[in-house]
Amino acid sequence: MVEVLVAGLIFGEPIVSTFTVYCHGTGFNRIKGSSSDELVAWFHNHNDGVEAQLAGGAVTRGDYMINEGPGHSGNGVVQPQQVNPMTGSAKQNLSLKKWVSGPSFADHARGNTGGPQKAAKLRGVISGQGWDENTQRTVNLIQDLKFDKGMPIDRVNLVGWSRGAVTCMRIANLMYEVFKDEVSCNIFAVDPVAGADAGEEMLDTQVLQSNVERYVGILAMHEMRSTFKPQDWSRVRAPATTAIFLPMPGVHNAQVMVKTPADAAYITRNLACGLLRDWGTPINAVPYGHLSTTQDMCIAYARLVLTLSEHKSYETKGLMGRVMGGTTSLRRRDFAKHSRMDTYTRGGKESYWVNEHHRACFAAAFPDVYECIFESMGSGEMALTAQSRFSTFFGVVSASAPLRHSLALKGLLMEESPTQFMIGVGAGRYSNQVRRLWPDQFPLHA
Repeated sequence: MVEVLVAGLIFGEPIVSTFTVYCHGTGFNRIKGSSSDELVAWFHNHNDGVEAQLAGGAVTRGDYMINEGPGHSGNGVVQPQQVNPMTGSAKQNLSLKKWVSGPSFADHARGNTGGPQKAAKLRGVISGQGWDENTQRTVNLIQDLKFDKGMPIDRVNLVGWSRGAVTCMRIANLMYEVFKDEVSCNIFAVDPVAGADAGEEMLDTQVLQSNVERYVGILAMHEMRSTFKPQDWSRVRAPATTAIFLPMPGVHNAQVMVKTPADAAYITRNLACGLLRDWGTPINAVPYGHLSTTQDMCIAYARLVLTLSEHKSYETKGLMGRVMGGTTSLRRRDFAKHSRMDTYTRGGKESYWVNEHHRACFAAAFPDVYECIFESMGSGEMALTAQSRFSTFFGVVSASAPLRHSLALKGLLMEESPTQFMIGVGAGRYSNQVRRLWPDQFPLHA
């Protein structure tokens, strides 16, 4: 059935009301995130509408909400575990009797589980303390908006980074307990890291229930800190979800803030904008508008291919680099090595593709060339000139050094002269089957 949108009404289909939840990672809150130009903050700062809030026992109507990260940097913002998730008020100390016997079921239902924690920031950084309250507060607020305020919330989009990304998964699991499939969820998760062994021991960090319709996870390829193991395909089960993980070069924060390599952050944020808009979140600006076409995406990915291909000089192998992480520790995580990379990307580590989004962009931008190089069962070489069958692609390759050099480095293109290249027919055909291909219905850019 064709949908016709007029004055905010969709004729022929029910209106889907979308609410968006933003979850900051460890050490970050709305203030630090904004001053750092971090991805989660950028999106909640560009979300049309108003923020829904829980304070003093009351929920105010809104279009989105923000969860401050565990152990965040302060800035006058209260640590999440110091706030009663049911009322929004500061936590109160238990009576001596309750302190001895422990909170009752009714106490837990009211959020009366104890007073302010000492060393709350440190506890948040080390163990993630505060993410339980963030999970409970979110579902409590959505219930109030839906049932008490009458807001027809049918879809919840969740955006998070690091522990905030795993918090999105935990929220979706709790929503399934409350709503089952009545409210659907979509998640954009950047390098979901639970911390320590939480990602192995806590079930709600590992399972996407049937209420999660779509999940896109970005995995930092070069983060080596031992306590920063990501929730990747080795840990996550998503039997009913259209889910895909996208390896992306750089360490843990290189996809949410512009670090090294810069294109990892550019691609991630622009893609997130396209997805969130498609999922119903009203984002009022486009980040990194120079990636406005699939061809632009291909050129940005080509720069990443060149970066990855120089791995012998690019990757640090020192012990301190592995322990401390940061921008000097650029060895590949386990999932991005030979033995497992082909779970995520056609052709694995040695292929041309950084991830399946990269492959989908190339196929959309240059469909005939893609078929010739990457899907053809033929062999041999084909001349690429301004007069050839692929004359348009010749013009793009001639004008783009990153695209030209990246294809040449992978043995897919050879420059014979400024006016003629040779491309390998079927030279980039990779036979392995990845866990999930890029879904056809997902947008490729904002």
